[in-house]
Order: sequence, then structure tokens, then C-alpha cells
Amino acid sequence: MSSKYLTKLSSFSEEIDIRDIVLSPNNLRNETNDIQSLIDSVGNIGLLQHIVVRTVDDHYEIIAGVRRYHACRKLGWKKIPCNIVELDSKTAFEISLVENIQRHSLTVLQECTAFKKYVTDFGWGSVSDLAKKLSKSPSYVSKRMRLLELPAEVLRLISESEIEISTAEELLTIKDKQKQHQMAVLVHDHHLSSKQVRQMVNKNSTYDDDNIDTYIESEIDFQSQYPVEDQYVLLRSIDKAIIALKNAVRKLISLIQNDDEKWILNEVLRQHKNMLVTQIDILIKQRRKALKLLHPRYL
Repeated sequence: MSSKYLTKLSSFSEEIDIRDIVLSPNNLRNETNDIQSLIDSVGNIGLLQHIVVRTVDDHYEIIAGVRRYHACRKLGWKKIPCNIVELDSKTAFEISLVENIQRHSLTVLQECTAFKKYVTDFGWGSVSDLAKKLSKSPSYVSKRMRLLELPAEVLRLISESEIEISTAEELLTIKDKQKQHQMAVLVHDHHLSSKQVRQMVNKNSTYDDDNIDTYIESEIDFQSQYPVEDQYVLLRSIDKAIIALKNAVRKLISLIQNDDEKWILNEVLRQHKNMLVTQIDILIKQRRKALKLLHPRYL
């Protein structure tokens, strides 16, 4: 386990009947996508890392190792080797959250929901308490929690990476839910940055399509702020970055294929590969935005 907390816990190992193992009701990640490589690895060389469970009534609840648990189920295992620890619900949740934060394995909204559960739903500690445990700033935790106050359609745009997190946070300064939604649509349709949203909010704009074009021309004026020459330089830089990242992804994939029996190393390499793929997606979206900034006659 990557979490430093797990290494300090007193535990003992035992093979447990898979029917006696259940997911935590506070499980932070429910998706089981992209585990075929893990299934293949466990099937070929076994489970190199035991899953971590705690006793709850007459069953065992998973603290760490949900994906490994699902892989074993897919393989039809009857028993799973586990490390059994004695923890209360609060500590178990903290350990699971810290581990997932360290591995960058939560989506933004999963992270927001986990923070809200800890501070508000369960009342296990303040924003400052949680921030300290996660080695984050209190403002980071607070802003993440407040994102859940945004309208459902805005949250959908966030989950689909159609709106940057920093931009979504600017929407929190708007009190009216309808106006938050209107601004989110404008951000999406006109590819506004967090700085541009802040300018509009500070000027008390009415946030509608009737004045957005005029506002862009008068306050943002993309073409005057970013000369065509600079836009092409930006595009070339983005293209070079995308190519470099794609080459790095290909290299990581080749390393994973060559070291298929080294499960731990493979997992680390896959995590880095996934992070690079995410960065490539972000750059591709930025490239589209940069292209739209160009005047049609230059396209």
C-alpha cells in the first residue's frame, strides 16, 4: 500500500472467504473499468499485495484494494489473502482517502464528495483538520466542497472536463443558481478562462448571449490581446508538447509490456501513463481553443 498510514498499522494476514468480504458503504471509487491488465497479472503471478480489510460485525470490509478484490472475483477465487486491521469507521475512511489522494485516483467530484462526507455528513473534523491530514491547504478543501453547490448541469460539465476547475471555482462567487448555469454555458461555448469569468463577475455582467459577443470584443478582445503570430507560436508549442507526451506514453506502454510479471512496477507505470494521457487530452482541448481564437481568414 502506498499510504504511509497503512505501514504503521498492526495487522495479521489470513485467507478470507470472498463471500465474507464486502465493499465499504463509504467506498470512494465504484468504477471497475480498465482492470483487465490487473486481472491478467493476478491470474498469472498471484496477488502480490494483500487487500486490507477490517472486521465489521460478521464480515470484513475493504479499506484498501477494491480493484484487486474485483480482479479476484473475476478470476473466480474462493478465498483472498488479506491483511486484517482493527479500525473504526473514521480512521478507515481517512486511510482510504489519503491513499487515493496520494495515487491521484479520484475524479474531482469524487474528491469533493469525500471531503463533504468527512466534514459535513459525518462531522469527523473541520476543514482545517481534514486539510492537515491530506497535506492540503484549508482553502483547497473548502473550495472543493463548495463545488458541489453548483447546479447539476455545471457539475456534469466539470465531470466531463468541459470546464476547468479553476474556472468553475470562479462561478462560486455568483449567488444565483440560474446565473451560475448561464455563466457555465458561456464559459463552455466561448471557451472563457477563469480570469475572463472573474472580470465578468466583477463587472456585474448579466451573463447572457445578447451581450457576450460585445463583452468579448470590448473587454477581452482575443485578437488584440493575442496577435496572430503569437497564436501560431502557441499552436506550434502545443503540437510539440502533444508529440512529446505521446512518445512518452508509447515508451511507458513498451515498458509495461516488457515487464508484465512485475505487477507493482506495472501499476506505477500505468498510473504515469494515465496521467500523461490526461495531459494530452487537456492540451488537445487547449489547441482547439487556440484555433478558435484565430480570425477565420487565418484558419
